Amino acid sequence: MIDGFIFDMDGILFDTERLFNKCFANALREYGVEDTEYFLTACLGRSSAESKEICMEKLPVDFPYDEMQKNLREAFNTRLTEGGMPVKPGVYLMLEYLKTNRYPIALASSSTMKSVIHHLEEANMTEYFSVIVGGDCVEKGKPQPDIYLYVLDKMNMKGKNVIAFEDSPNGLKAATAAGLKTVMIPDQIPFSEELKPYVYEKFNTMTSALEALKKGELR
Repeated sequence: MIDGFIFDMDGILFDTERLFNKCFANALREYGVEDTEYFLTACLGRSSAESKEICMEKLPVDFPYDEMQKNLREAFNTRLTEGGMPVKPGVYLMLEYLKTNRYPIALASSSTMKSVIHHLEEANMTEYFSVIVGGDCVEKGKPQPDIYLYVLDKMNMKGKNVIAFEDSPNGLKAATAAGLKTVMIPDQIPFSEELKPYVYEKFNTMTSALEALKKGELR
């Protein structure tokens, strides 16, 4: 039996991670960093504060990280404004189905609350979520379970009967540690044997997950 659902945002609701990583790589190269792959992978699913800490472990002490991040955010927001919020296939259908069937729905994102609210409002999705939490609302971000435990507390639910939709290893580890049933819908990082302990079910798209839910195969 499923009591409720918690969604990650980037990579699950929105096809923003691909765009963000492209802007991130470009911004790093503008400041002389050519080997960008490490930073893109290590920061996936992390909060802003943790991403900075991870990057500065590898970058020179005098690297202008905050300035780089400002330019990155401006470039990213410009691309979103020009192209609109890229909603992943099947997301609206899933949210509408859950709302119609009166399932509690929450959001647990590593992005800041400011970004989360902006993205949800741009996509007209805010009304679907009874609880919305950003990465800056908790001390420790994913892969630590803090954000999921915080959301579960606000939902007044136990994790064992709650589904968490995630796409990244850090998110899957966080949800598993919080005791949730994790559903992986891969985005930037594919499913692998290494991730198996953290994945309850895997679907290629949200549309496939919805079909399984309607058939009673996701429970």
